[in-house]
Amino acid sequence: MASATVSVHIGRPPDEVFAFVADAENNPRWHSYVVETHWLDDGPMRVGRRGRQVSRILGLRYEVEAAIEIWDPPSRVVWQTVAGGAEVRSDCRVGSDGEGARMTMIVEGEFTKGPLRLLGPVAIAVFRRQALGDLRRLVSVLEAHDEGRL
Repeated sequence: MASATVSVHIGRPPDEVFAFVADAENNPRWHSYVVETHWLDDGPMRVGRRGRQVSRILGLRYEVEAAIEIWDPPSRVVWQTVAGGAEVRSDCRVGSDGEGARMTMIVEGEFTKGPLRLLGPVAIAVFRRQALGDLRRLVSVLEAHDEGRL
């Protein structure tokens, strides 16, 4: 299984960063490959809450369902896919970092269906490059907004 760990400083308070990244409906705003994400149930954020995400990777459409595996606000949320064309575990950690927050993302996964399952050894480089780009995009999104307007 491929994995990548990336980290970035974000010039926003840690609780704001966590609130933004913990809500999967924000994924299309900072993950370049995500087309749409929505929750499948109502209610508060919690372990077991499920969502569905549609992604486009190398021109191919992938749809997965994921559940929150670890919910530890305001510092950590982990999602694990439970259905779809990829097996992915995303671990997002947020902590204080000087005048802002340190966001660390640990992604482990592999494609289980479709032509992307053949990526094999190349997947690690792809995951890492994608994760770095997504964190740069997250910094841009969060630092571009005035406080309270995320």
